[in-house]
This record gives sequence, C-alpha cells and structure tokens, in this order.
Amino acid sequence: MDLEKKPLSASPNKNSSFSLLGKSSDGSDLSASYKTISDEICKWPAQRLPTAFERTLSEVPSYSKVKKANRMADYHVKIVVVGDGAVGKTCLLISYTQGTFPQEYVPTIFENYVTKVQGPKNKVIELALWDTAGQEEYNRLRPLSYTDVDLLLVCYSVDNKTSLFNVEELWVPEVKHFCPGVPIFLVGLKSDLYASDNLRDLVDPKEAELVAKKLGASAHFQCSAKLRHNIDELFGLALNTLLADAMKDDNYNSITKKIFKSKKSSGSVNAQRVKSSQVRRRRHFCTVL
Repeated sequence: MDLEKKPLSASPNKNSSFSLLGKSSDGSDLSASYKTISDEICKWPAQRLPTAFERTLSEVPSYSKVKKANRMADYHVKIVVVGDGAVGKTCLLISYTQGTFPQEYVPTIFENYVTKVQGPKNKVIELALWDTAGQEEYNRLRPLSYTDVDLLLVCYSVDNKTSLFNVEELWVPEVKHFCPGVPIFLVGLKSDLYASDNLRDLVDPKEAELVAKKLGASAHFQCSAKLRHNIDELFGLALNTLLADAMKDDNYNSITKKIFKSKKSSGSVNAQRVKSSQVRRRRHFCTVL
C-alpha cells in the first residue's frame, strides 16, 4: 500500500519556554547566544578520553593483513569472571593479559580483554575474558555478560571471608541460573597474603576446597596477580578443560607444561566457538594452591 508522504511539521506549544523558530518565549533572538556559546566551546582545549589499551589506528591490523599472516583464530573461547567487588578480578585479568599489576583500585563496571593464545598443532585460540561488576546496583546488567560463556571463574579474596560466603550464597546460584551446565572454577585471589602473620584473618584453604567440592566446581585455584603465581596455570587448565576434546590431541592434556603463550591481539572472524557439548567433563576435582 502506497502511503502519501507528507512533510513533517511541528507546532510549538504556546506555553513552552522555547520556540522551534529560534526565538525564546519573550520574542528575543537566540542566534546571538548560540554563536557566543559556540565561540567559547572552540576555545576549550582538546580532551583525550582514557582507554583500556593505548594504540593508534595504524597499529590495528586490517583483515587482509591478518589473513595473509595466517593469524586467524581457530577457536573462540569466552570466560566470564564474577565475584564480590574489590576481590581482585580486574587485577587477575590484567596480570594475565598484560603482565602488569595495577597499583590503584578502580572499580570496574564492565570490561573485556581479548588475548590470542598459541596452542598445540599451531592452533590459535582467541580468548575473550569478561570482567564484571560485583556491586548490587549492577545485578540487572550482569546477566548480559553471560551470553555464550564457555567457562566461569567465580572469585573470592583470601583476606575477605565474606567474599567466600557470598560465593556459596550469591554467585554460584546466579551463574547456575543463567548458565546451566557451564563449568565453574573457584578462584581465590591475593594468595600472596598467606606470607603475612595474620593467618587467622585469612580464608583457610581447606575450607575453600570444601566449598568448591560442595558447589560442584571443576577446580579450585588460589592465585596472586601481584606475584603472577598460578596465573598461567589457571588459564592453561581452563583452556585444557574446554578444548581437549575439540583439538583431539593427546599431548594437550598436560596441565603442568606451560604450553600457552599469551599475546595481546585484536579480534578475528571465521573461528569456531566451543560449544557446551564439546566441553570435556573432568571426573576428578582439581585443587591448585
């Protein structure tokens, strides 16, 4: 059916404080005011917004260059990190992807990091790491991060016993509701604090291990992003758990060898996503402290 096209028109409300004709309600011309404001804006110094990764356009490889260099990813893996605020989730991801430790705490709303991992048989894995906000005000937004997740890292801080309590009461029930059947790793952060004298204030590793078994976690790790202790082992086991069957490589099952080499990279296309049906269910619980 053909509809007659009519020009749009607007009739300003007589009681309105502005007019579509560029005049205020008292009849004065606003163009002069607009010009003055515009002139002032032009005098403002240019501001550069902060970004997670500093790079210029020339450093972003084009699709043709990526394809020519054979850097296309063979597999896509998405891992989401959850837990209370300030337990060290962001430091964990930055320590793994960038090899540095942030000196200042900046609350995370939502952030993701993409790194390229070299696996056996020259397979390239694009690993997407999603950082989430643990604050209650983001409860409605957080489930958006769970789409197509392959593995979940549920985190607590060894110097915060409440954060371990919330793992059992809040975080695992939430991820099991939104991500049924997705493997879960329980991850204790700031493990370098066990070297201090206030051990009574810290989470007992045996207690955390019991919680992990009770919740059906596939593994329990305690890591230090500051010392980079158990960081590579954590993500190595995560990839091994997800891709062992997909890659069908007998040598891929060794979690003690550091066969993964991480690099910062841009995204890629035409890669296989690991489906839940491909995830290898581990028969035995694994604890790494």
